[in-house]
This record gives sequence, structure tokens and C-alpha cells, in this order.
Amino acid sequence: MEVYTLPIGSYGTNCYVAVDADGKAAVIDPGLDTPQLQQLLREKTACVEIILLTHGHADHISGAAALRERTGAPICIHTLDDEFTDGPLCMAAECGYPFAPFRADRLLEDGDLVAFGGETMDVLHTPGHTPGSVCFRHEADRVLFTGDTLFCLTAGRTDFPRSSRDDLMRSLLRLRNLDGDYAVFPGHERATSLDRERARNFFMRRLK
Repeated sequence: MEVYTLPIGSYGTNCYVAVDADGKAAVIDPGLDTPQLQQLLREKTACVEIILLTHGHADHISGAAALRERTGAPICIHTLDDEFTDGPLCMAAECGYPFAPFRADRLLEDGDLVAFGGETMDVLHTPGHTPGSVCFRHEADRVLFTGDTLFCLTAGRTDFPRSSRDDLMRSLLRLRNLDGDYAVFPGHERATSLDRERARNFFMRRLK
């Protein structure tokens, strides 16, 4: 599986395009359906089979409906963030993002599998930043897409509506306790590794 990173929008939200050996793709967190995203998909001759949302904030979801319309790919979000796609909880006005309400095609739960082409990822429910925040884990390649749960050397904010600091700490503990190392692709800023975050991330180090 190849992973391509495209920072999108004024918040530099990382949109990821994961592509299997046959060009079948998952798009993770299309904050906007930008010309740059469309160009990347053309350059990689990627056929989008699924759109995965790590959580329901506007800077991660505002391009999902347009991408679905162009590709026919279903949109997936955790069931607890379903209402974020249909109202003010996505904080589009606060973010300054153009946003039209939509409904997801599939509601996810912890432990669900999502597939594109020959690749499969499982869903880790990691609430805190939002109630339905998730990470997508590709076990074969040891990759985690962590959204706004875990960043390089920091963690997601919990001062938004429906956020919970206690939930976030439990989610970070869950990630810290995963077996072995993973490449970590967060919702903003640069990629990191789980081992690096275990050793250097203030939030992870103070967990008991």
C-alpha cells in the first residue's frame, strides 16, 4: 500500500490517499475536494473506492460529499459523529469552511473492517477530540491514520463541543498499549511513529 499526503485548506489538514497495487484507493479526511486532490488522483490513476472520515469536524469532511459525487465512493464515519455531518457540530462557520450538510453511507463501530481493492484496515474507536473519533489501522503495513487524536509530540484538542479530555486520555492509552511500532499519519503536521510518541509525547508519557 502506498500512502500519499496532501495538506488541504487553511488548517493544513492532512488528506491521505492510500492506494493498493492495482490502483484502488481510499481517501481519508478530504477536508476540501481541491484541484490538487483531483490532480493527485489522476496522476496515480487511482480509483477511489471508499472515503474514510476520522471524525466530523469541517476541516476533515467538507470535501467528502463532492468527492462521493465524482467517484461514487461511499462515505464512512463513526456512528457517534454521524450528526456532525448534518449540522453546526462540524464547526464549519468557526473554521471558515464551505460546507453543505450530507449523510454518510456507512456508520462505523469499533472493530469494523474497511476495505479497498486488496487492502483492509480496521477501525479503532478513539473518542475524545469528538465522540466518534477513530483511527484506521493497516496492520499488514503497520500504519495508523490517527486523525486529531494523536499528533507528532502532542494530542488533539478537547475544548470543542462534545470533546472529552478523559476520553482522549483513555484513547491515547489504548494507542500507547498497542503491540509494536506503527507509522503514524496524523490529521495535521508531520508524520511520526508510535514508538517515538511513546518515548517523547508529553501526553503519552504521563499516562498510567
